[in-house]
Amino acid sequence: MTNEVTEGKTAARELAARLPGWMVWYGEHTKRFWAVPRAATTAGAQLAEGDSVQELEEAVRRMSGGAPQQMAPAQEAPRPEQAPVNAPPMGAHPGPVHRQPVTANG
Repeated sequence: MTNEVTEGKTAARELAARLPGWMVWYGEHTKRFWAVPRAATTAGAQLAEGDSVQELEEAVRRMSGGAPQQMAPAQEAPRPEQAPVNAPPMGAHPGPVHRQPVTANG
């Protein structure tokens, strides 16, 4: 069983390298291959699955309209080193919050 899991994970990593816009994994318990788009794509937030790497890759291509979707630069989340200079540090409070009192009369 360990060999099967190891081979499945290796095959999933190889497929992930061919589908950079997709998160790909092998389910140890389901013994199936799975993938979801990493960002909003024309495929939407759909889950692809297959009994084999080939079946999963075909499912991803069908969902993507023939070719695996790759993230466009505008869709990628900025990396910390790419954050704008004026941006507050991650986790910092964005500034004062202005709240209005609520009355019982509406």
